[in-house]
Amino acid sequence: MSMRLLLVLYQTIWWILEVIQWVVVVWVIISWILFFASQTSFRWRNRTAYSILNQLNEIFGRMAWPFLRPFRRLLPPHKTAGIDWSPLLLLLAIFIIRQLVGLILFPR
Repeated sequence: MSMRLLLVLYQTIWWILEVIQWVVVVWVIISWILFFASQTSFRWRNRTAYSILNQLNEIFGRMAWPFLRPFRRLLPPHKTAGIDWSPLLLLLAIFIIRQLVGLILFPR
């Protein structure tokens, strides 16, 4: 393969992984905000904002779900004291995949 094609392939893989990474990070942050908002009177005082948070959580959750599903099968939350480790495992896997792709396509 030519060097230009390898570079385009690497950049494409890098950007796809970058989008997945940011979708997961945004979803995690929104879900935390939503959880803490549901524990206070925020949801009753600011129903519109709470509704928007719910909708954003649903949207980003649906986008992140296909990527999180394999990791949730490995470590289901009911077996890890209720903590969902799948986002962290996915981000770790993305980091490792980026490094491996870089080493495979551009060996030193």
